[in-house]
Amino acid sequence: MTELAHRQQQQTGPTVWVLSTGEDHEGGEVLGVYASKEAAKGPFVEAAKRIPFDLDQAWQDEESGAVHAHGGCDWVSLEPHPLITAAQLA
Repeated sequence: MTELAHRQQQQTGPTVWVLSTGEDHEGGEVLGVYASKEAAKGPFVEAAKRIPFDLDQAWQDEESGAVHAHGGCDWVSLEPHPLITAAQLA
């Protein structure tokens, strides 16, 4: 882990990767929560293969590293989220 990545993790806490799927304008469901993007790669590919239409878009967000696949009205996303380990101040 680079020094910058280590400092960012200390500031924001650990990150989990949330794999979800759904339909445009219909919401979605969480398929899994992973400790690393690497651990979620296989499940992401499998979920994208289950989209019943040809993929018309696939992209990665440069800033967050999130990956997305879209076909017809169905989508799959793998997105990083901070893991909350303490009570949050409102």
